[in-house]
Amino acid sequence: MGRKKQFIKIPSLANIKCQHCGKKSRRKVPEDSSPPYFDCDKCGKRTSTPVTSCCIICAFTNTKCVPSLVMEAKSKGLTFLKRQ
Repeated sequence: MGRKKQFIKIPSLANIKCQHCGKKSRRKVPEDSSPPYFDCDKCGKRTSTPVTSCCIICAFTNTKCVPSLVMEAKSKGLTFLKRQ
């Protein structure tokens, strides 16, 4: 029996929750960068990335940004699947 390949797949959308009013918004996860802030559609306030996180997606969602996923895949020896 062969070893089963494991993959890390890039999420296309993330649900970001505003830290000021609590509204959840769906945003596209960029493939080439990590977004440093999030502007709320409801209250209009800007939420910035905390010092302890690399970006808004990693800080305020249950998914990770693309650069974090690439590093995780490399460290675990997994295959990285790009979106199509």
